[in-house]
Amino acid sequence: MELVASSAAQSAMGTLLRKLGDLVAERYTLLGGMNDEIQELKDELESMTACFRDVAGIGDDDMHKDQVRQCVRANTKVNLKLSFVPFVMRTWMKQVREIGYDAEDCIDIFLHHLSKHSGTLKVRLKLVTEIQSIKSRAQKVSERRLRYKLDAMDMKDNMPSSSSYVDVDRRLPALHGDESPLVGMAENKQKVIDLLNKDDMKLRAISVVGIGGLVGSGGLGKTTLALTVYNSPTVKAISTRAFVAVSQNYDLHILLQSLLTQLIGNASGPSSSDPLRGIETWHISELIGRCRTHLEDKRYFIVLDDLWSLEDWANLKVAFPNNDKQSRILITTRNRNVAEHCCSDAHDLIYNMEPLPFEESKKLFYKKVFKSDECPPLYHDLDVISNSILKKCSGLPLAIVSIGGMLARTKNKTIAEWEKVCDRLGSGLETSATMEGMRRILSLGYHDLPYNLKACFLYLSVFPEEYEIKRGPLFRRWAAEGFISGMHETNLEEVAAKYLDEFVNRSIVTPTRIASTGLVKSCKVHDIMLDVITSKSIQENFISFMGNQQHSTTGHDKIRRLSIQTDSSGSNKEQGNHNINFSHARSLSILCCSKKPLLISFSHFKLLRVLELEGCWWLSNEDLKDICKMSLLRYLCLRRTNVSQLPKQVGALKELVTLDIRETSIRELPDTVTELGNLKHLLGGRYRHYTRISRVKLFEPHEALIIPRGLKNMKSIQKIAHVDIAASSHAMQELGALSQLTKLCAMSCEYGGEQWKSFSASLNMLCKSLRHLSIIHWHKSDMGLETFLELKSPPIFLEQLYLWGRLSVLPPWILSLSYLVELSLRENFFDGELLRQLGKLPSLVSLKLYHESFVGTKLCFEPNLFPRLKQLIVDNAPNLDELRFDGGAPNLEMLTLAFEREPAKGIFGIENLPRLKEVEFFGEVIFDSLVEEMIAEAQIHPNRPRVYREN
Repeated sequence: MELVASSAAQSAMGTLLRKLGDLVAERYTLLGGMNDEIQELKDELESMTACFRDVAGIGDDDMHKDQVRQCVRANTKVNLKLSFVPFVMRTWMKQVREIGYDAEDCIDIFLHHLSKHSGTLKVRLKLVTEIQSIKSRAQKVSERRLRYKLDAMDMKDNMPSSSSYVDVDRRLPALHGDESPLVGMAENKQKVIDLLNKDDMKLRAISVVGIGGLVGSGGLGKTTLALTVYNSPTVKAISTRAFVAVSQNYDLHILLQSLLTQLIGNASGPSSSDPLRGIETWHISELIGRCRTHLEDKRYFIVLDDLWSLEDWANLKVAFPNNDKQSRILITTRNRNVAEHCCSDAHDLIYNMEPLPFEESKKLFYKKVFKSDECPPLYHDLDVISNSILKKCSGLPLAIVSIGGMLARTKNKTIAEWEKVCDRLGSGLETSATMEGMRRILSLGYHDLPYNLKACFLYLSVFPEEYEIKRGPLFRRWAAEGFISGMHETNLEEVAAKYLDEFVNRSIVTPTRIASTGLVKSCKVHDIMLDVITSKSIQENFISFMGNQQHSTTGHDKIRRLSIQTDSSGSNKEQGNHNINFSHARSLSILCCSKKPLLISFSHFKLLRVLELEGCWWLSNEDLKDICKMSLLRYLCLRRTNVSQLPKQVGALKELVTLDIRETSIRELPDTVTELGNLKHLLGGRYRHYTRISRVKLFEPHEALIIPRGLKNMKSIQKIAHVDIAASSHAMQELGALSQLTKLCAMSCEYGGEQWKSFSASLNMLCKSLRHLSIIHWHKSDMGLETFLELKSPPIFLEQLYLWGRLSVLPPWILSLSYLVELSLRENFFDGELLRQLGKLPSLVSLKLYHESFVGTKLCFEPNLFPRLKQLIVDNAPNLDELRFDGGAPNLEMLTLAFEREPAKGIFGIENLPRLKEVEFFGEVIFDSLVEEMIAEAQIHPNRPRVYREN
């Protein structure tokens, strides 16, 4: 195994060395006699950084302890170099990392004071003293390494080579509805569905539990089974349903919010007022009451995934009324006592999951390694060693997929290399089904990662169990932490995307939402893998934790990154320790926490670079004043909090790169926001989502941001979403000065097109930078968007376009967008030749025809049109009588439909869609006859697409 902190330390060093280089090159006149001191420190740290590269591939003490135990049992000589050196190396790495952090803090504080006081003598003298102290520490640490003769290269010779980093395709294959990798799952799914379908009308609970003693039954695929059942046509016929991840440390208030959002949110159409507005302020008793009221007269299906205790079941079951409607609750748990308690009534049932039989284990393994059910003839010699590896995985899908994902990417698929992997697994799960065995297997896949990905992966432990990690915020946090940097002409987002794709390809994280283009929009970390990386993060003082009883941070002399996670009551379980020092913290993450942690005062966090507060409803406007004193802050997320106004002091956050105020009540930004010269991402507004994986969403028009005059000063800005252009008229006149702008979401609720004229004039100046453009004119009877018909310099490199508002014809410049991948239209009232025009766009993958975007009577996909289209949404085309597929869109995979009235002639030609995977019906009204006809067509379709209904 590789030392877990090597990449984290190198990331810190890389950022620091760049800053030291800037000081030497640019600040010479302000440093007086300090130039030589800084150069010497830089040289010393460069040597240490080079050493980090050498130790990549060295085993940690857990693996070497296992080797020592094996040697003792075999009465053979212990290799002291292997068993002893990693302990010393770990200590040395920790010391170097701490030097890097302290040095960067010193430089950042100096540069901050420099900008405020122009390099006063007092500031320079303080820097001199601290740099000399840090340089002395660095030299002593270097001498210590030589004293203990830590020869990294000798140790590497004893370890198997790690797999190479492969530059994977950014657009992973879309996996919607694809059960091909779920070897052995079909039989389990059918057995559970048979239990659900028993004909009694009473409310029934079915518990899925693993066999006793097997790592708490973790890794058997219970969640995958529950998801497969939940997405089956049988369950899809139950219109009222929800899938809720419970986990060990859940917040009951937030869990009930999720439950209600799924039950009620999807039942309200785009034209409805939001019945859940203000749900964050409801008491638990009100949330439970709303659930019971909504479910009282309905047949429903609820999944409670990963239930841990009897108390959890007692808290949740009161929300589900027994209404004699043949309702069902499916529970997954790793605790047999919980399973039996949940199924205490005579009509309740328990389903025991078993490990995969050996032959099915082998199929899953080869499918992961070779994309085939069998070992290819070229690698036939690997069959025997494969059996040994599989024996150590004991039929657990999670272990098999993890090891298979790693071996799929090894440099050399040889017996020698695979034997090294098998040896590194130790006893695995072969002799005793313990959590330690599972950890060893999962750790091997993690440690095989290239060094530059490790810090990014360890960082995933800041997210609570079962948390859905969104792509954009994750990338922005990685960048703010300094874990990724642009290479040549590649921007940070592209680098981060490759890292995430690498994690997915290795089956280390699981995608939860994948766009039609194949991009992973969000993912989760399996709870056992999360436990592994959390333990390693604590071990290396990479991240400290509060509020979670499982993970103690005792012994962390300096807290650098802090994640506060709450239990089911929303309380913090480490409130008693009042001696914690937060002064060195660089990152603070408090996610979905319903109560303010008692120990937290934002005034204690002077050196913070990253502050994540999503879902912290307790946050107040008063708290923001202390936050605005964090002069080094780069990333600030206030999403889904109770704040309503940014203070003027926000302009003091000169280093801020991301300001995320989505789903808050903040609309008007203070004048000082334009002083944020480093800001790249300005994110505001609010969406409402419909359908099961949020393919259909609606922006709330009155939630857009009002930006003050002075926008032209924000030269670094790359993304603005969403801006009210009518209320921000002066700022919109300056829009053309933002040469780095790649994403712009603009809207107006005013009549007429005057505000759009000045906007389109500025848009002409952004023709080469924009990649994503949303235009919303929120008056269906008004022709204010006509000004865009004559756009002189359209954004020629546009990849995504969302156009909401009435137009007499489709703007002709849209047809010249050869890079356009996604097009969304709403309330445009187009007729006639729309598809023939759009069908010639060469790169279009996703077409979303939202409410009243098309008002004709017939949509026909003719031959040779839409050559790359994979996703089509038709949402309430009011006059539509016929939808036909006559040879166009041959690559269509996902078809999502909603109708205000039943099409008089119907839907024809899905047999001409050879790649179709699924058809989904949604909306306030779903016509059963239409769904039944589609199901019948799907059964004779060669690809057997699945048919869903969502209302």
